[in-house]
Amino acid sequence: MSTSNNTQLDHSKVKFPIKIIHWSLDYSGDDDSKLATPILLQEKNGPCPLIALINTLLLKAEEQIRHNTRNEIKITSIEEKKLIGVLEFKNFLMNQYNISTNIDLSTLLSHLGDLLLIYVEESGYHYEVDKLLANLPLLHTGLSVDPNLLTGDFTPNDIATTLFKLFDLKLKHGWVINQIDNENIEWNSDQQQTSSPTSSPKIDNYAHVVDLFNKLQTFDQIQDFLLDSSPSVEDNGVVDTLDHFQDKRLVQKWLDLNKTQLTQIGLNRLNFNLLKGEFIVFFRNNHFNTLFKKDEQEFYILLTDASFTSKSSKIIWQSLNSVSGNDDLFFTGDFLPILDIDQDLPPHDETHGSDYLLSKQLQEEEDQRMAKEMQASYNKPKPKEQPPVTKSSDSKEEKKKKKKKLGCVIT
Repeated sequence: MSTSNNTQLDHSKVKFPIKIIHWSLDYSGDDDSKLATPILLQEKNGPCPLIALINTLLLKAEEQIRHNTRNEIKITSIEEKKLIGVLEFKNFLMNQYNISTNIDLSTLLSHLGDLLLIYVEESGYHYEVDKLLANLPLLHTGLSVDPNLLTGDFTPNDIATTLFKLFDLKLKHGWVINQIDNENIEWNSDQQQTSSPTSSPKIDNYAHVVDLFNKLQTFDQIQDFLLDSSPSVEDNGVVDTLDHFQDKRLVQKWLDLNKTQLTQIGLNRLNFNLLKGEFIVFFRNNHFNTLFKKDEQEFYILLTDASFTSKSSKIIWQSLNSVSGNDDLFFTGDFLPILDIDQDLPPHDETHGSDYLLSKQLQEEEDQRMAKEMQASYNKPKPKEQPPVTKSSDSKEEKKKKKKKLGCVIT
């Protein structure tokens, strides 16, 4: 058991690189007209909620001020107090960048705690402040989240949703099942193997898997269902072990075909639910990112890999245009596409391009690895062809221990 002093010592040893990005929505080549915003970068760990929260908060405030100034919009005293708090935090990070180009976790959490108190005071809600402050370190070590695979939202009252809501930030994902059209062309590719003369016709019926998801809805409920060895009971009281087994195969099949935690209907929902010029926290591949909707069907992810620490790097955004990622491009701070990686390199730098491409490849491999780990909780052990009719003796508490929560994984 760690004491508070040891925890403080550990926090002081964790460092986050700071990068100043210059960006504009006006495609301006003049640096003086661009916004200069400090952002936190990740190192060996993925883009966890702390990085995403702070970066999204800073960028959202910059865009809000720009929009209000340009359109001569007056804001309330509550909004003004929050913006002043964020701008003071921004100035602190700018000064910290000039001193050492990085910031330790302890200092970061302390200033974020001060900002949290401002938001709590102005929120109008009754929050347990001590509990919120105590949970702030979870933004670094990892928050458990429970995506709703029907809506693109999350369980409303868990600590992750509460913290982001408190800072007036939306938390969304695009891992949503299409309830009308099957987006997976591979769905029927293994029908020969999965069907048998004695199997129920619903074994590859996409409409039935939609019904199952409507009943289960969230990822945690789906995991409970996949771990539950108890057979289903029909309306007439008859226990149907085979149907229960086939239902589990259907649910697992959809998850297997959508391991990247993004679907086309999920992207469409994001476009429908977000406003033009809106910054949100976006969850995908067990990572939290800053997502910006610049225009209709035009999304950008803020790049926070430590390989972008170099001042010479012009790569700031990556587009999010497709589920496969094949159409995604890198962009400058002005949202101009970088079609050639060499375009972003200084003349004397011959290694940065290869280092960056290696970093990108490693990140993609990490995303694939984490997606596979997510499946492991229900892929192993595989259910037998004819599971027993008797109910499992496992208690609910034991099943909870087996569940693997979605969240930011620290390596």
